[in-house]
Order: sequence, then C-alpha cells, then structure tokens
Amino acid sequence: MKEKVKVLTGASHISILLFAVSVGNAHAQSITTKFKVVNPITKVEMVPAGDEKGHLVGILTRGGLALFENGEVANQTVVLLFDATLGKGGAYDTYSTITFEDGSSWVTKTKGSMERTSDQKHLLTKQAGEFIKGTGKYEGIKGNVNYTGIQYGASETGKGDWIGDMVFTYTLQQK
Repeated sequence: MKEKVKVLTGASHISILLFAVSVGNAHAQSITTKFKVVNPITKVEMVPAGDEKGHLVGILTRGGLALFENGEVANQTVVLLFDATLGKGGAYDTYSTITFEDGSSWVTKTKGSMERTSDQKHLLTKQAGEFIKGTGKYEGIKGNVNYTGIQYGASETGKGDWIGDMVFTYTLQQK
C-alpha cells in the first residue's frame, strides 16, 4: 500500500509541475508585429569629431507615423545619437517611443549601422535592440526589435525622411 501512495504522490507532483509550466507559458505568449514607419528629421545637431575631415558626432530627433499591418496607426518619436563620416556611414544608438491612440506606448533602445548607397543619394540603415518600457496595455513588455530602413534627403532638419520596416517580437506580463 505504501508503494502505491509513493507512486501516486510522484505522479501528482509531475502533474502539478506540468500544469504550472503550461499555465506559465499561456501568460507569456510571444507576439510578432510588423509595421512601417515614416518619419522626417525634426532636429539635428552635430559637431566635428576632430580626427578626420567629415567625421561627425551628434544627435537628431525624428517624429512620424507607425503604420501597422492590422491597419492601426500610431505616433513615433525617435532620439538618435550618431557617430558617422560623411559619404561613408557610421554607427548610432536610438531611443524610440511608439504611442497608440488609446495612450498606451512602448519604448525601445537599439544599436544600428548606416552606410551610403553607391550613388551617395540615400542612407541605408539596420538596427536591433529591445523593449525597455511599456505603458497601458503594453506594461511589462519584453522582447526584441529589428529595423531596416532608408533615408531620403540630407541629414538636416526638415530634409531627411526615413522609411523603415519593423519586426518586433514580444511578450506581455499578465497582470
């Protein structure tokens, strides 16, 4: 009789463990969302780095629209810190905030690279990073972000328009 109790107790522990794992996974379902962003430069400040002609460091801000595959539209603001050489490219870090119509938002932090196209007319960009904050329905957001894009026009206020393709994969913590 004691052996049966031990077996049942062991089986009960396994059942409880499997149930807990499945419940935990149900609360952390991974979501992938794709969208396009269109945003012009709203402000730019840069200074020569001093080591070679055309090497600049600076900050710029962008503001525009995020257009989601499901038809939703949100506002995007970006703060971008860059280290680049004219005619070549460089590296940058961004903080990007997407704010939805209901007031919910998420903030991401990325690292990226940029390079000029062979005809020197456009700037190609690629970046990756993570969510650092969420509010409203995105509170507790965790996950990864990937962007690719192209800037049309000069890196000057009102002249440089960026169009990007975004792929974000995230989970939300259950409240």
